Amino acid sequence: MKRFILALAALSALTACVSQSEMALSNNTYKIDVDARGLIGVGVARSSIQQRIAQSTIDKGYTHYLVQQAGSHRGTEYGGSMPVYGQTNIDFSGNTATANSTYYGGQPIRVPTSSTSVIVAMFKAPNVPSNAIDAAQVLKSTKQ
Repeated sequence: MKRFILALAALSALTACVSQSEMALSNNTYKIDVDARGLIGVGVARSSIQQRIAQSTIDKGYTHYLVQQAGSHRGTEYGGSMPVYGQTNIDFSGNTATANSTYYGGQPIRVPTSSTSVIVAMFKAPNVPSNAIDAAQVLKSTKQ
C-alpha cells in the first residue's frame, strides 16, 4: 500500500497539463501564451513552442515570422502532501507499559510549472524581412 501511495504521488508530479492561448495584437502580430504543469507538461511545452509558432503562422496564411519579444517563467506549486505513517511499539514489563511512537512522511509534493509568452510578427511575400524565419522549414525540421 505504501508503494502504491508513493507511486501515486510521483505520478501527480509527472502528470502533463499544457494550455495554449493566442491573442491578435494587430493584423499580423500575435501573442502566444503556453502554460504547463508537471514534469511531462513542462518538457512538452519547452520543446514545442517553436513548432506552435510556426503552425500558427501557416494557419493564418503567412509564411514567415519574427519573434518580437519572449519571456518565460519556471517555478513550482504545491500539489499536496505525502501520507503520514506512524508506528507505535509497546513494551510491557509487569504491570507497566511503555509506548514509543515514530511518525514519518508528510513531505510536500512540489509540481513544476512553466509559463511562456511570445509576441510574433508574421509575414508573407512580398513583405518578408531578410531575417524572418520560414515557418514551413521549422515544421519540417521538428517532424524529423
